[in-house]
Amino acid sequence: MYFAAITLRPDVTGPEVAGVPGSVCDNWQVLSLESHGMRVFRMEPWFLRPHGPVFFERPAELELIHVSTPDEVAEFEAVSVRGFEQEDATIPQGAIHPAAILDDPNMEMFLGRVGGRAIGAAMGYRTADAVGVFGVAVVASTRRRGYGTALTCAAMLTDSGLPCVLAPSPDGAPLYAELGFTPVGELTIWSP
Repeated sequence: MYFAAITLRPDVTGPEVAGVPGSVCDNWQVLSLESHGMRVFRMEPWFLRPHGPVFFERPAELELIHVSTPDEVAEFEAVSVRGFEQEDATIPQGAIHPAAILDDPNMEMFLGRVGGRAIGAAMGYRTADAVGVFGVAVVASTRRRGYGTALTCAAMLTDSGLPCVLAPSPDGAPLYAELGFTPVGELTIWSP
């Protein structure tokens, strides 16, 4: 899920985000958006990892690609859908990740391949204060081999010198804990 708005301060008001064309991520759990036609879609844990080195050996067979071309964005998008859904799932190209995402200098996308086949993806979004790690996905048939960990490590953008945040799935939480992430609270996702 991609958000149309993310609260970066606790003093953001409902009217400031109510008109966005999609879901709102309330990191502070202070918004009440029912009167604006929205509902709580779900609550998610919020994890933080202070800046620091990552000690992880990437599996030798994993090719890690820093996405930089429209064709790689399309491959990233396709494997993301297959990783979050079923391995045969498809969507129209550009429906979630248009090639224009390459124009955002704060977004860094990573694609994992094994034997020339895309098996996973992850992205890191750099702000002035932190790196958000998003979209970590590995297709089901290639899980539990260290590929998701390697993709997460890439998306953490450790060279930035910034701490990292993410909202893990229940399955992913143990992996992130091994990388030094700790729970710091919950966020609320509002949907139209």
